[in-house]
Amino acid sequence: MKVDRLASELGGLKALIGASLEDEASAVTATVMRQKGLRIVSEATTVRLNGDVDVILQVLDQQGRRLTVAVEAKARLSRRDVVAWAQRMRSPGWRKRLEKAGYSAPYWVYAYAIRPDAAAIEAVRELGIGLIKGDGEVVPPVSLVE
Repeated sequence: MKVDRLASELGGLKALIGASLEDEASAVTATVMRQKGLRIVSEATTVRLNGDVDVILQVLDQQGRRLTVAVEAKARLSRRDVVAWAQRMRSPGWRKRLEKAGYSAPYWVYAYAIRPDAAAIEAVRELGIGLIKGDGEVVPPVSLVE
């Protein structure tokens, strides 16, 4: 019984830490978008579509075009995390599910991390997605994912 209770309490702690990380990622991402001169038109939220988008929000660029910002949030970000996230966001099937949920292309794709490892930073640059940390944008995305 003690083991079951301990497992339950650890599960609750993990959920709390994950929610806190997503809250931090949401706030920092919104700040970064404003600093880039983008106007936020939908508050940051999480989307669960048989796989999560930890932070998603919509913005208007300087020409009035609506863009979707999609962020994967990790405490520790690895190369594998970056590759999987970039592949998911480039998947036509995944983007179709996002569109059905009301989040259409084009997408600014970012990873958010408290502590990215060196290989993750290299992967972000190689794959052309952005990287945000608690102090702001570290690597801007190279281009929109259409």
